[in-house]
Amino acid sequence: MFAKQQRLSQRPLDECPAATLPKRLRPYLLMFDAEGTPTGLHADRYEFWLYRQVRKRFQAGELYIDDSLQHRHLSDELVSMDEKAAVLAQMDIPFLRQPVSAQLDALAAELRAQWVAFNRELKQGKLTHLEYDKDTQRLTWRKPKGENQKAREQALYEQLPYCDVADVFRFVNGQCQFLSALTPLQPRYAKKVADADSLMAVIIAQAMNHGNQVMARTSDIPYHVLESTYQQYLRQATLHVANDCISNAIAALPIFPHYSFDLDSLYGAVDGQKFGVERPTVKARYSRKYFGRGKGVVAYTLLCNHVPLNGYLIGAHEYEAHHVFDIWYRNTSDIVPSAITGDMHSINKANFAILHWFGLRFEPRFTDLDDQLQELYCADDLALYEKCLIRPAGQIDRQLIVGEKANIDRIVATLGLKEMTQGTLIRKLCTYTAPNPTRRAIFEFDKLIRSIYTLRYLRDPQLERNVHRSQNRIESYHQLRSTIAQVGGKKELTGRTDIEIEISNQCARLIGNAIIFYNSAILSLLLTKYEAAGNAKALALITQMSPAAWRHILLNGHYTFQTDGKFIDLDALVAGLELG
Repeated sequence: MFAKQQRLSQRPLDECPAATLPKRLRPYLLMFDAEGTPTGLHADRYEFWLYRQVRKRFQAGELYIDDSLQHRHLSDELVSMDEKAAVLAQMDIPFLRQPVSAQLDALAAELRAQWVAFNRELKQGKLTHLEYDKDTQRLTWRKPKGENQKAREQALYEQLPYCDVADVFRFVNGQCQFLSALTPLQPRYAKKVADADSLMAVIIAQAMNHGNQVMARTSDIPYHVLESTYQQYLRQATLHVANDCISNAIAALPIFPHYSFDLDSLYGAVDGQKFGVERPTVKARYSRKYFGRGKGVVAYTLLCNHVPLNGYLIGAHEYEAHHVFDIWYRNTSDIVPSAITGDMHSINKANFAILHWFGLRFEPRFTDLDDQLQELYCADDLALYEKCLIRPAGQIDRQLIVGEKANIDRIVATLGLKEMTQGTLIRKLCTYTAPNPTRRAIFEFDKLIRSIYTLRYLRDPQLERNVHRSQNRIESYHQLRSTIAQVGGKKELTGRTDIEIEISNQCARLIGNAIIFYNSAILSLLLTKYEAAGNAKALALITQMSPAAWRHILLNGHYTFQTDGKFIDLDALVAGLELG
């Protein structure tokens, strides 16, 4: 048709494949004579139908394009185990160490033990936070109320003198030299020594939604200096290294171990926060609920012990659960969480499995008990659970997992070598409508890990409290980030492109990190002071304080970056504090 330069309506009907004309659409796609015999084709309708089916088949994984990154076959994305054997041996990924049968035996035994213990404790009434109604056969969840520490935190931070955000930046840089990570783009022999005052000014301008022009009017740094500093020094890679410098410095403070809930686990939390953008970009999307008539993005963050370890922007239309593994695995700081918590948006059909493969515990916060009971499965015969109060929803297909071990190994290796992101993997797997045994095997493995965690979550109220507290911490950090963004007016990120908006996001994370370091340094001095004095009451109060506080820091006003040599003296500042 294209070779003869003819339109579709000019070709005979018998050239049209019968499979492309569904019976239910034939009255709309074909033209008929008075006797009801097909005589021709509605070319525009038929062409639209074909293109729609091609798009649908691409999304479903039924059609592939070898030269396309988005639409090539999943097997083309995966690495060869033989070629990467030496590298994978050095990485020591937990899932690749043992035979799958041994792993499944251990997990099945653990799941069986959890089922037996859960039903026994439920019958004996030991699970006081759960109430089982024998008449309706329903389980009710009584969630404990958490303590409110806001009043105690205000009592401490209200005693501190106000200080300018530039002074906080200068103090933190004096402690960990994070500004040295911001290297220029100029050639080797044309480099200029970075001016700390200009760097601080341009970082604050980007983070607080001021922009360089507004910052030039409200500070003692001229516009041309701000603009040249922005072009030379602010890049995503260097800002990421600067954030890691502060994160590692916080981990070295005496107060940091006291932030942990459990001595055996280091809890990390993931969540997304909505920010508007002034100018539309490729990543920005509409959302009337969050952005009104404008567009916006989502700042996805990994937080551990109040410290924002990693973060980047995703589209407001993207599902947050597709990025849980990526944000943890691409964390380059010295702080490595052993458990990841999240809200219901962090859950999909593969995250429990993927994080387990790499030796990490995924512990999301559940909200609806009835929904979670529908996701409980067993690894053995369902007949063994007929007398239980709460029974499994189904049995896990162990043989499917064993049969797909080779393909699962390739997926684990590809993720471990960072050849493919988790988002790409999940998007390809979950959009396939055709039966895919590898996808089903991953989902079955996920059911196994999720069922074990759900039963632990129902049996252990302390685990529920730890998960809840971990998520509360990232919400507190979101309040700090929101306050930083709204200093310049709206809750927005400044920039004209996706790269500039990401730089604005990393600058805001840098300011949040600096404030958390400053508060943690104060708490560390107080901790050392009251440990020496043996004041147990004050120590208990200090260890419960959150460093995500900003009431004692002046974020707005006229900024003065050119200092007279005076720095914050924490010893003099702490000397006047009394906690009882």
